[in-house]
Amino acid sequence: MPAKPLKAYHVGEDSDGKQVITFATNGATARREGGNELNLMFEEVTFCRRAPWADEYAAQRFIPAKAYHDAGWWLYCGQCETQIYDDAEDDEGKPLEIVYDGARAYCCQGCKDAREGEIACLNARGEVFKDKLLTERPDLEFTKFEVGYPRITQTASFKFPGCQFGGSVRDQEGNGDITWYIAKCDWPAWDEYEAKRKAA
Repeated sequence: MPAKPLKAYHVGEDSDGKQVITFATNGATARREGGNELNLMFEEVTFCRRAPWADEYAAQRFIPAKAYHDAGWWLYCGQCETQIYDDAEDDEGKPLEIVYDGARAYCCQGCKDAREGEIACLNARGEVFKDKLLTERPDLEFTKFEVGYPRITQTASFKFPGCQFGGSVRDQEGNGDITWYIAKCDWPAWDEYEAKRKAA
Protein backbone atom coordinates (compact mmCIF):
# COMPACT_ATOMS: atom_id res chain seq x y z
CA MET A 1 0.00 0.00 0.00
CA PRO A 2 1.58 3.33 -1.02
CA ALA A 3 2.36 5.86 1.69
CA LYS A 4 -0.04 8.75 2.08
CA PRO A 5 1.24 11.95 0.50
CA LEU A 6 2.36 14.75 2.79
CA LYS A 7 0.17 17.83 2.80
CA ALA A 8 0.98 21.35 3.96
CA TYR A 9 -0.60 22.78 7.10
CA HIS A 10 -0.48 26.29 8.53
CA VAL A 11 0.04 25.90 12.28
CA GLY A 12 0.20 28.69 14.82
CA GLU A 13 -0.30 30.11 18.27
CA ASP A 14 -2.71 32.90 17.28
CA SER A 15 -3.07 35.51 14.54
CA ASP A 16 -0.25 37.64 16.03
CA GLY A 17 1.88 34.82 17.43
CA LYS A 18 4.37 32.38 16.01
CA GLN A 19 3.34 30.47 12.90
CA VAL A 20 4.85 27.80 10.68
CA ILE A 21 4.10 25.64 7.66
CA THR A 22 4.58 21.95 8.39
CA PHE A 23 4.02 18.83 6.29
CA ALA A 24 2.06 15.84 7.54
CA THR A 25 -0.47 13.24 6.41
CA ASN A 26 -3.20 14.56 8.73
CA GLY A 27 -4.16 17.54 10.86
CA ALA A 28 -3.43 15.99 14.25
CA THR A 29 0.13 15.11 13.26
CA ALA A 30 0.61 18.56 11.74
CA ARG A 31 -0.64 20.19 14.94
CA ARG A 32 1.78 18.18 17.07
CA GLU A 33 4.82 18.58 14.80
CA GLY A 34 4.11 22.24 14.08
CA GLY A 35 3.70 22.86 17.80
CA ASN A 36 7.01 21.14 18.50
CA GLU A 37 8.72 23.35 15.92
CA LEU A 38 7.23 26.43 17.59
CA ASN A 39 8.06 25.12 21.07
CA LEU A 40 4.36 24.94 21.96
CA MET A 41 2.40 22.27 23.78
CA PHE A 42 -0.32 20.56 21.71
CA GLU A 43 -3.06 22.47 23.50
CA GLU A 44 -1.25 25.80 23.01
CA VAL A 45 -1.62 25.53 19.24
CA THR A 46 -4.69 27.64 18.49
CA PHE A 47 -5.07 26.82 14.80
CA CYS A 48 -4.04 24.17 12.30
CA ARG A 49 -5.43 24.52 8.81
CA ARG A 50 -4.55 23.28 5.36
CA ALA A 51 -2.18 25.35 3.20
CA PRO A 52 -2.61 23.83 -0.28
CA TRP A 53 -0.38 26.47 -1.87
CA ALA A 54 2.62 24.84 -0.15
CA ASP A 55 1.83 21.19 -0.99
CA GLU A 56 4.23 21.21 -3.93
CA TYR A 57 7.18 21.88 -1.58
CA ALA A 58 6.68 18.81 0.62
CA ALA A 59 9.65 16.98 -0.87
CA GLN A 60 11.96 20.02 -0.85
CA ARG A 61 14.34 21.19 1.86
CA PHE A 62 12.56 24.52 2.22
CA ILE A 63 9.67 26.59 0.94
CA PRO A 64 10.96 29.46 -1.23
CA ALA A 65 10.59 32.90 0.33
CA LYS A 66 8.73 34.13 -2.75
CA ALA A 67 6.14 31.39 -2.31
CA TYR A 68 5.53 32.55 1.26
CA HIS A 69 5.24 36.15 0.07
CA ASP A 70 2.90 35.23 -2.79
CA ALA A 71 0.70 33.42 -0.25
CA GLY A 72 0.39 36.61 1.81
CA TRP A 73 3.01 36.01 4.48
CA TRP A 74 5.09 38.87 5.83
CA LEU A 75 8.82 38.24 5.65
CA TYR A 76 11.90 39.80 7.20
CA CYS A 77 15.02 40.83 5.34
CA GLY A 78 17.68 38.14 5.68
CA GLN A 79 20.24 40.80 6.55
CA CYS A 80 18.75 43.87 8.27
CA GLU A 81 15.42 42.27 9.37
CA THR A 82 13.32 45.00 7.77
CA GLN A 83 9.74 43.76 7.55
CA ILE A 84 8.81 42.90 3.97
CA TYR A 85 5.20 43.00 2.81
CA ASP A 86 3.37 43.95 -0.38
CA ASP A 87 3.42 47.73 -0.02
CA ALA A 88 6.48 48.11 2.22
CA GLU A 89 8.60 51.19 1.60
CA ASP A 90 12.15 52.25 2.36
CA ASP A 91 13.11 55.29 4.45
CA GLU A 92 12.58 57.56 1.44
CA GLY A 93 9.05 56.30 0.81
CA LYS A 94 9.98 54.24 -2.23
CA PRO A 95 8.68 50.66 -2.62
CA LEU A 96 11.18 48.06 -1.49
CA GLU A 97 13.05 46.35 -4.31
CA ILE A 98 12.68 42.86 -2.88
CA VAL A 99 15.30 40.29 -3.82
CA TYR A 100 14.43 36.61 -3.37
CA ASP A 101 17.12 33.99 -2.88
CA GLY A 102 15.82 30.52 -2.06
CA ALA A 103 14.55 30.44 1.50
CA ARG A 104 15.50 34.07 2.11
CA ALA A 105 14.24 37.44 0.99
CA TYR A 106 16.06 40.76 1.14
CA CYS A 107 14.71 44.29 1.20
CA CYS A 108 17.28 45.33 -1.44
CA GLN A 109 20.25 44.05 -3.42
CA GLY A 110 22.61 45.82 -1.01
CA CYS A 111 21.43 43.65 1.88
CA LYS A 112 21.81 40.49 -0.18
CA ASP A 113 25.34 41.53 -1.18
CA ALA A 114 26.23 42.33 2.44
CA ARG A 115 25.06 38.92 3.65
CA GLU A 116 26.92 37.11 0.89
CA GLY A 117 30.04 39.10 1.81
CA GLU A 118 29.74 38.04 5.47
CA ILE A 119 29.32 34.40 4.45
CA ALA A 120 32.33 34.57 2.14
CA CYS A 121 34.42 36.16 4.91
CA LEU A 122 33.52 33.43 7.43
CA ASN A 123 34.24 30.71 4.88
CA ALA A 124 37.61 32.30 4.11
CA ARG A 125 38.46 32.43 7.83
CA GLY A 126 37.60 28.75 8.07
CA GLU A 127 39.92 27.85 5.20
CA VAL A 128 42.75 29.93 6.68
CA PHE A 129 42.29 28.17 10.03
CA LYS A 130 42.24 24.74 8.40
CA ASP A 131 45.30 25.45 6.23
CA LYS A 132 47.21 26.81 9.22
CA LEU A 133 46.62 23.65 11.25
CA LEU A 134 47.48 21.30 8.41
CA THR A 135 50.63 23.28 7.61
CA GLU A 136 51.87 23.74 11.18
CA ARG A 137 50.90 20.31 12.51
CA PRO A 138 50.92 17.76 9.67
CA ASP A 139 51.90 15.15 12.28
CA LEU A 140 48.46 15.21 13.92
CA GLU A 141 45.45 13.26 12.69
CA PHE A 142 42.68 15.84 12.33
CA THR A 143 39.40 13.96 12.57
CA LYS A 144 36.86 16.77 12.30
CA PHE A 145 36.77 20.40 11.21
CA GLU A 146 33.92 22.74 12.08
CA VAL A 147 34.79 25.83 10.11
CA GLY A 148 33.25 28.51 7.92
CA TYR A 149 29.77 29.97 7.84
CA PRO A 150 27.83 30.30 10.10
CA ARG A 151 30.58 29.88 12.71
CA ILE A 152 32.65 32.69 14.13
CA THR A 153 34.57 30.23 16.31
CA GLN A 154 36.55 27.79 14.15
CA THR A 155 37.28 24.38 15.70
CA ALA A 156 38.94 21.08 14.90
CA SER A 157 39.37 17.75 16.68
CA PHE A 158 42.51 15.66 16.45
CA LYS A 159 44.25 12.52 17.64
CA PHE A 160 47.89 11.73 18.23
CA PRO A 161 49.91 8.55 18.98
CA GLY A 162 49.15 7.19 22.44
CA CYS A 163 46.01 9.23 23.05
CA GLN A 164 42.75 7.87 24.37
CA PHE A 165 40.44 10.75 23.45
CA GLY A 166 42.72 13.26 21.75
CA GLY A 167 42.17 16.97 21.76
CA SER A 168 40.69 19.97 20.05
CA VAL A 169 41.91 23.29 18.80
CA ARG A 170 39.97 26.49 18.28
CA ASP A 171 40.14 30.04 17.08
CA GLN A 172 37.55 31.52 19.42
CA GLU A 173 37.13 34.93 17.79
CA GLY A 174 38.10 34.03 14.24
CA ASN A 175 41.11 36.34 14.49
CA GLY A 176 43.91 33.77 14.11
CA ASP A 177 44.60 33.23 17.84
CA ILE A 178 44.68 29.46 18.26
CA THR A 179 44.18 27.63 21.55
CA TRP A 180 44.86 23.91 22.02
CA TYR A 181 42.95 21.63 24.39
CA ILE A 182 43.90 18.10 25.44
CA ALA A 183 41.66 15.66 27.33
CA LYS A 184 42.94 15.51 30.90
CA CYS A 185 43.58 11.77 30.80
CA ASP A 186 45.73 12.31 27.68
CA TRP A 187 48.05 14.95 29.18
CA PRO A 188 50.87 12.48 29.95
CA ALA A 189 50.67 10.98 26.44
CA TRP A 190 50.62 14.47 24.92
CA ASP A 191 53.62 15.63 26.93
CA GLU A 192 55.53 12.50 25.91
CA TYR A 193 54.53 12.87 22.28
CA GLU A 194 55.49 16.55 22.16
CA ALA A 195 58.84 15.87 23.86
CA LYS A 196 59.71 13.21 21.26
CA ARG A 197 58.53 15.42 18.40
CA LYS A 198 60.61 18.40 19.49
CA ALA A 199 63.67 16.22 20.10
CA ALA A 200 63.51 14.67 16.64
